[in-house]
This record gives sequence, structure tokens and C-alpha cells, in this order.
Amino acid sequence: MFEGARGSRQVVFGVMCAALWCMPVHAGEAEWKVLNDQVVPLMTAGQLDKAEQLAKQGLLEAEKSFGPAHRNTETSVGNLALVLRFQKRYEESEKHYRRALALREKLLGAEHPATALMMLNLADVIQAQKKYLEAEKLQRTVLPIFEKAHGEDPKTATAINNLGANLRMQERYKEAEPVLRRALAMKEKTLGSMSQSVANTLTNLAEVCYATGRKDEAAKYRARVLEIQKLASAKA
Repeated sequence: MFEGARGSRQVVFGVMCAALWCMPVHAGEAEWKVLNDQVVPLMTAGQLDKAEQLAKQGLLEAEKSFGPAHRNTETSVGNLALVLRFQKRYEESEKHYRRALALREKLLGAEHPATALMMLNLADVIQAQKKYLEAEKLQRTVLPIFEKAHGEDPKTATAINNLGANLRMQERYKEAEPVLRRALAMKEKTLGSMSQSVANTLTNLAEVCYATGRKDEAAKYRARVLEIQKLASAKA
């Protein structure tokens, strides 16, 4: 199980990265901002068709008002990619993530953590299409950037988990296990032992243990996942 936009902190982090850029007043900016600001709330409310419609309108407004290489245009391209990803339209999402990544590399540089975040999002949609080796290459590029920028942090732990999940799906279990154990330790340290994100990594570890004949250990991890899910349900 890899962790992508749905239910993760990466959506918020990505939106905040865009919002924190200093954007001067510009003709058409008010119209663009009204459209852009509605996209993520609509997605989280499950109104994906409406979110897609506004994301496309926002992109058209950005291209018209700011040009194809402006930071606001990059934000709109990324928003549209995110909506398509929520809809599991991965090929379309990939196309827009590639454009957003190219723009972000030009605007911020290839080693910027916000650029790495966009690369991680691209890796997720590529991995969802079972293009595991291509996704792995991107994940291995992201990880040292996150380690340098964030250190032991949930964002770094998610990047580690996603690499481990990819290796697991390739049935490279001996490689996957230490990666996943590292992700688990970092998540437990930074998020606590009962986080849903911890449950995601425990699920991956359970799959690795089961596939390598350690059924008792797999059952132990699955029991922890159930405990976390029960706690989350009780709090809902």
C-alpha cells in the first residue's frame, strides 16, 4: 500500500507550497484564485466532477492571464492532475503531473523539496499503472532530497514507505523489508503508534512477511492494523 494524495498530508503540503509563493496582483488573478481555491475542498467533499470542472477552468484562466510558464499556471496544472488522480484516471493525471513537474523544476530548481514532492506525486500515478521500475527511479530521486530538507519527518517516512511498497509489489521482498521497517520506525516516532499512516506501513510489512512464509509475524502486524482502524472508527 503506497500513500498518495487521498487522505494524506501531501495534498496540504503541496497546496501550502504553492500558496506561500509571493504572488503579485495581476489582471485575472482574482478570477483565477476564486476557481483555484475551490478545487481541493470540492475533492475532499467527494465532488470530483465539479472539482475537475473548476480545475480546468482555473487552468484556462491561468494560461490566459499569466502565460504557460507562470507559477499560478503550474499550481493549476498540479490541481488538475490531483483531481484526475482522485478519479483514478492515472494516464491523464500522469500527463499533467509531468507538465507541472517540468514547470516546478524551472521555477524552483530540481533539488527543491517542493519539486521533489511533485515528483513523488508523479511516481504515485506511475506506480498505480504498474510501471514499477519507472516509479522506483523517481522515488529514489526524491528520498535524499526529503532527507536533507525534512530529516525524520512524516513526509520523509511516506517517501520511504512508498519505495518499500513498490519493491514489495515487484516481489523484491528482501529489499522491501528493511525499507518498510525504517518507514515504520520513523512514522511511529513522528506520528505515534496509532496513526493510520502507521497502519499503511504495517499492512505492507504484513504482506512481505506472509509472502516470505512468516505467517505468524504477518498476523501480528495485521492485528495491529485492526486495532488502529477500530480506534479511528471509535473517534469518527
